[in-house]
Amino acid sequence: MPQPHEGAIELQHVFSEVCQWLQDNGNVILTTDVGTEFTAKYSLANRNGNISEQTIRFFQNRKEYGRAYNCCWGHYYNCNRTRIGMYCKALSNLVF
Repeated sequence: MPQPHEGAIELQHVFSEVCQWLQDNGNVILTTDVGTEFTAKYSLANRNGNISEQTIRFFQNRKEYGRAYNCCWGHYYNCNRTRIGMYCKALSNLVF
């Protein structure tokens, strides 16, 4: 079982830049390196009592598959041990 924040990935942009880009441009449909289509959405989450924590949510076929928080950005697995690295990489490559 992977650990939270396991696996480092190199991304072109920091989390705050990507969040701002999604706020300015809206939801975006992308494809991972292996051809999986997904949607990235910006939102605010209620997590650990912080109701305004920036979040990027990843969907496939309208079902949420994972979330990235600032602390998860640059890791293959998020806080909940969900694989998000492939989504983060595709999104970071698109921004700007």
